[in-house]
Amino acid sequence: MSVRNLEVQVLFDGQVDPVLALLQFEIDANRYEACDVASLRFAVRDQAQQALWFETEHPARKWVILQMRDTQSVSSSWTTLFEGRIDHIEYAAEHAVLEMECRDALAALMDLRIQDAWLNHTQQELLGIMAQAAGLNAAIALPSDQATLMAGQFWQIEHKRGALMGQHRFQTAADLAFTIARDSFCDLYASGTSLVCQPLGSSSDTGVQVTDMRNAVLETSIARDLQLLSGVVVHMASWDSRQRSTTQIYYDGVSFSQDAPSGNASIHTFRVPGRRLDELQRLARGKHARIAAHALSVRIRIPGVPGIAPRKYMTVVTGNGEKTLGIDQVISRFSVERGFVQQVVLRDRGGGT
Repeated sequence: MSVRNLEVQVLFDGQVDPVLALLQFEIDANRYEACDVASLRFAVRDQAQQALWFETEHPARKWVILQMRDTQSVSSSWTTLFEGRIDHIEYAAEHAVLEMECRDALAALMDLRIQDAWLNHTQQELLGIMAQAAGLNAAIALPSDQATLMAGQFWQIEHKRGALMGQHRFQTAADLAFTIARDSFCDLYASGTSLVCQPLGSSSDTGVQVTDMRNAVLETSIARDLQLLSGVVVHMASWDSRQRSTTQIYYDGVSFSQDAPSGNASIHTFRVPGRRLDELQRLARGKHARIAAHALSVRIRIPGVPGIAPRKYMTVVTGNGEKTLGIDQVISRFSVERGFVQQVVLRDRGGGT
């Protein structure tokens, strides 16, 4: 059995604060259209009445980077577990304990309201404009087989209205950005100070990290949705008000049809305006994959592994077999007393048998 000696460092605006000694942390990283969040607890060393930055009337919202490495490994380098900005601090001076809560850079989109200036742009342009308005860099790559769609407000009723305030559907930049990414079958997340939007991947893609945890799991819980396992059918419908025509298709994961299939499969209906048949087929494939992924959910508890993160893949034992599944969520917990443990949620998102 290998022995690890884990070392953790926390950088504030790129520097280690010698006053603070990390006692514990919890990081919730996921792909659920939400910020990654971190809760940290520090012991405050005695600094002989030195003024502390977190005791001022208006403390700076420092940029926090939490990193870890195994000092037992000669080739080990610092692995970043979390990057984000401080949202909340609480200092108990009598106990010399500081607690803080942080969110990653996606919080800048969460806190940014929809603006009228964002009308009449393509989807890729709009994501870049929102990232710039939030003070983020942008790495946007929409699927090459997707038609260039406008995502602003138009007088034609059949156009996609992705920023119309009167509908009260989109209130923040994040609401709008996630809708664009979802309809494009993409992941949208923050990487450092960059907003990243890229097509959903597969475990067979070049350079994808797949971690083998078949013999290193502490606990396993396997959930199966029997209704989804009996079959999923996606029904996509669209209309063109000027042509007075409608288009609809059904997709069962294998083939398309114009009529509702018979059987016990659950039907999920979605309506979108002004889409051609090929666009409806692309949307149906994406929505089917997202829904069907919830048929199998595997939750495991493992000894902490730096580098395990959402959108990567893991091979685990599932009953009598084994599967390579996509990582949906990682909750990392570390403390001086209990060490480093992670809880991971896995679903079938482009993995293999």
